[in-house]
Amino acid sequence: MKRLEAIQMSLLFFHAALSVFAVSPNLAVWTEVVTRNEPVSVLVKMGRPLNLSQLQGLSPEPLKRSLEIAKALESHLENEVEKEAPWIKKGPSEGIESVTPLWLVGAVRVRAKPEAIEKLLIVKGASSMSLEKSKPIHALFDNEVTLRSPDPTERIEPEDIGWGVRKIGAPETWKQGVEGKGVIVAVLDSGINVNHPDLAGNIWKNEGETGTDSDGNDKSTNGVDDDKNGFVDDVYGWNFEENSSDISDYLGHGTQAAGIIAGQGAGGTHTGVAPKAKVMALRSCCLLGGEVAESAIWESIQYAMKQGARVLSMSVSMKHWGKPSYLHWRRASEVLNTAGIVHVNSAGNRGHGNEPFNIGAPGSNPPAWLHPLQSQEGQALSSMITVGAVDYEDHLRQYSSIGPVTWEHVPGYEDFPYNKGERKGLIKPDLCAPSETPSLSMDGENYTLSFGGTSSSTPHVAGAVALLLSENPKLTVAQITESLQMSAVPVDGEFTNRCGAGRLNVQAALDYVRNRFKQGPTK
Repeated sequence: MKRLEAIQMSLLFFHAALSVFAVSPNLAVWTEVVTRNEPVSVLVKMGRPLNLSQLQGLSPEPLKRSLEIAKALESHLENEVEKEAPWIKKGPSEGIESVTPLWLVGAVRVRAKPEAIEKLLIVKGASSMSLEKSKPIHALFDNEVTLRSPDPTERIEPEDIGWGVRKIGAPETWKQGVEGKGVIVAVLDSGINVNHPDLAGNIWKNEGETGTDSDGNDKSTNGVDDDKNGFVDDVYGWNFEENSSDISDYLGHGTQAAGIIAGQGAGGTHTGVAPKAKVMALRSCCLLGGEVAESAIWESIQYAMKQGARVLSMSVSMKHWGKPSYLHWRRASEVLNTAGIVHVNSAGNRGHGNEPFNIGAPGSNPPAWLHPLQSQEGQALSSMITVGAVDYEDHLRQYSSIGPVTWEHVPGYEDFPYNKGERKGLIKPDLCAPSETPSLSMDGENYTLSFGGTSSSTPHVAGAVALLLSENPKLTVAQITESLQMSAVPVDGEFTNRCGAGRLNVQAALDYVRNRFKQGPTK
């Protein structure tokens, strides 16, 4: 009875707070929080987002530009927190367990006791608050085609070059010296087997955590944040699922994606599109109780921005029924677009039906360049390239998710309206690539075909982007998107909701870049 009375009093306080301040916290969220006796995690959007178009004096050099944008966003969020809720920095004395800045989306993740959450409700600058709920793994992977681990008994004979890599024309670019050299591709997935023979030479390393420290200890294992980036012993990347340096891949999904991006062919089959690119291991899913937190992926993206990645490869998507944070995902893609970082994402494996919500977040984000056949009913564009799947004969895989998508249901955007053909929405995916192609076995021996779905088509495009950037590092996200779409091989029409602009042809995309976006002389 006393517990019930306490809840009723808290709800009265909540309604009183609404009458005093112009804020609209989610009543359902608070009702759930107040019934708990344990700390919970909430996402609090602080103040107004930084206007990206007003950022002045940004470096034309992509890597410096990315760092400058990250610094500006960090500073803006810190100022908003200091202005509106400085007390959350006091920690345990205020009932706060942890505060994680998510400057990518203009929010903070606060883990705190219910009474501290109650206090946050009346913060004027807290424009929105939501209870962070991890998504079940089946909200990310649609079927056993992509969810299953590599079959340890499945082996295929080496075939020199994987058919998918050959199909998209990658070997022709290699002959011209375009192999992805100098480009870092961040793989946001289940981790990477960094000791795999086909990847060992192409794993990104954090130079600040290699070598020996002043005491002669190995920096990679000395338990010290040697480069002072906030992460201890992050030699190959970081595990944002468990907040550790262990990026081991126990599922195999991330290793296989990395193999299609940059596998060298040490075991006999060239699985990688860009065999001289570097892959960064960012484990953001998929083991802890079969659940994934969206904020772990946003943290991964923040890390990638600061560590020099030019491409993100993500074979994960949040389905509409799982209620993804569309607003945050689009903001993240807008930031990446401003920073010149290409986000390549799977369309999903839902096949047909439930349009315009068949393709989940973040693949539903608009691209940086709109195809001439796309209706111009959208606002700010983003860094997204969404990928569907085709077979050897360029037929759309039956499971490949189709468009269109709409943003008319998302407050703050309300664009790309869809009305059963009268208004087209946003055509998706942007293009397609081969799936169920040879990739790496998890144990480092031989190769496998068990990696399917749009999860395997996505890294083909990520590798292709790495090739284009190695040819011309000054390319913008819009220029890359245009080049890939305008050079694609048509599938089921010129520009459709089944396969976008068509099947990836990276050699043709390279020719397009050379003809349309010629790089000036470099010093």
